[in-house]
Amino acid sequence: MPHGKACSEKLWACFYLPPQGTATLNYAILISESAKGEYTVRNNNTQGKTEFITEHIFWLALAWIWYRSLLFRCVPQHTLTESKLILLGFVLVFSAVGILFQMQNNRNGMGVFLDLVLGYGAYTVLTYWPIYPRLIKICLVAAGILSLLYAALVLCRRMRSRKYALKILRRRLGLVAFMSKKIVGMSLALIMGVSGASVLFGSSLLKSDVRPATETNLSEQTIANNMDTILLLQEDEWEKLSAQERLDVLQTVANIEQRYLGLPNELNVGVANLDADILGYYTDKTHEIIVSADSLLYDSPWEVLDTICHEAYHSYQYRLVEALNGADENSKNLRIFRKAYTYADEFTSYKDGSTDFCGYYTQDCENDARDYAEDAVSDYYWRIMDHLEEGET
Repeated sequence: MPHGKACSEKLWACFYLPPQGTATLNYAILISESAKGEYTVRNNNTQGKTEFITEHIFWLALAWIWYRSLLFRCVPQHTLTESKLILLGFVLVFSAVGILFQMQNNRNGMGVFLDLVLGYGAYTVLTYWPIYPRLIKICLVAAGILSLLYAALVLCRRMRSRKYALKILRRRLGLVAFMSKKIVGMSLALIMGVSGASVLFGSSLLKSDVRPATETNLSEQTIANNMDTILLLQEDEWEKLSAQERLDVLQTVANIEQRYLGLPNELNVGVANLDADILGYYTDKTHEIIVSADSLLYDSPWEVLDTICHEAYHSYQYRLVEALNGADENSKNLRIFRKAYTYADEFTSYKDGSTDFCGYYTQDCENDARDYAEDAVSDYYWRIMDHLEEGET
């Protein structure tokens, strides 16, 4: 076929046609409509049937390991086992349907990629919608619009050959379906890419719009100065907030705790997928308080507030240990440092509860953080009640 003619032809659809004398290899035939109504064919399969199925199985297993370690979240109101079964169901159904409809055509790496992306992507939309509603909505709406525009462009074009009108229409519909699948698949890949990048290149799925307190504004970080935000910790107000808005409230609380505890370092509040029995943790290297995404979304504001205050107190404990290490020998005997000696020993051989929950729970650093958080939470809600009562008088 001359090069100029190939470039001028319009590619519309594909169908299966085994070549004469070939019993073992299937060819994908692409119909192209030229100005004269002629048709040409091009092989579009790069994998045999067995290889196509094997590739699905291999990449499905590999993607399962990657997804489980990086992006997996339980489906809301479902157990870990149930969530795994739901994910497996999504992946198997999309892969099976893809294999079925592409067995005669598009047996290639792109077909395998799209089938897996649709399965894992659909599960990601289901589980990450409460965290990234705006991103997911934008990607899916954009994919829908692009698919409709492409369908209109293909289906509304005038047919040059009436003889093959029905066949051409059927192939055009097939091409629209395949391209729509590709567009949706790419949008789902973008959603997973953004979600995965948040975990891979940082410890938090979301970043607060409220900045951590600095020396220039630390004196302003009080409950009274932020009462409008603190009032959002009421149950009925908390339920109205998005995940992003809740994170902003918690960052404000962390700023208040930084001032109250006299911390020289900022506190950065983030969100991550944590095990079901972990509500949050503090990392002193980065001064981060990481809250469980499930806790942020489904626990009461009282519980989440308790987590922030608990972890903020751990930062205070680290500062006590630093002060102890920097003090002269005579000053180390001061009463204020007696707890710091205990904290230093416990931080050196910290029990995280993964193997010894009793040992974790009875550590002085955890006991003191629990006591502080309980008092702090009570204080926040007493201040809220006082403010509301003052407003009624």
